Amino acid sequence: MTRIESIILYLLTRAKQKEKDNLSKIELFKLLYLLEVESYKFTGKTFFDSNVSFVRDKNGPISIDIYNALSDLENKFIEIKEVKKQNYPYARHCISLKKNIKNFNLEESEKLFINSILESYMYLTITNLKKIAYDTEPMKDIQKEEKKGKRGVLKGHQLDFSLIPLDEDIVDLVAG
Repeated sequence: MTRIESIILYLLTRAKQKEKDNLSKIELFKLLYLLEVESYKFTGKTFFDSNVSFVRDKNGPISIDIYNALSDLENKFIEIKEVKKQNYPYARHCISLKKNIKNFNLEESEKLFINSILESYMYLTITNLKKIAYDTEPMKDIQKEEKKGKRGVLKGHQLDFSLIPLDEDIVDLVAG
């Protein structure tokens, strides 16, 4: 199992433990994106590995690598269903676990980091998750280019996580 697959399964497991039986694709993508943003903010490094990248899409950041991981996990560990809610005009692609997973091949510190991100963002609406994602340095940079060039959404443009400044409090704590 790849690292991104382990992280996805861990996220879904923690969400289920928090009584959220499934995550929409948009929620999952935004949570994984924000996990990466927070990793750069606190460590200056990727949380995933060099094989996971994010690009600009019409609904914000997406990752082909995550789509591929979901495809590999589908039917074995997860199921993806289209679900229509009364208060929303479109069907959502909901991702849920097919069975309980116990071994994630993640360090305890990594699990704690994921848990902290989930606590911060999991219960937000999709609209609020999008707002937060759009307010990150990589997305602001792309949006600035879009406005400057007046070309609309720059779909497929890779997001630059090196634009995320390290949290000064953490830098001081580590140096101190």
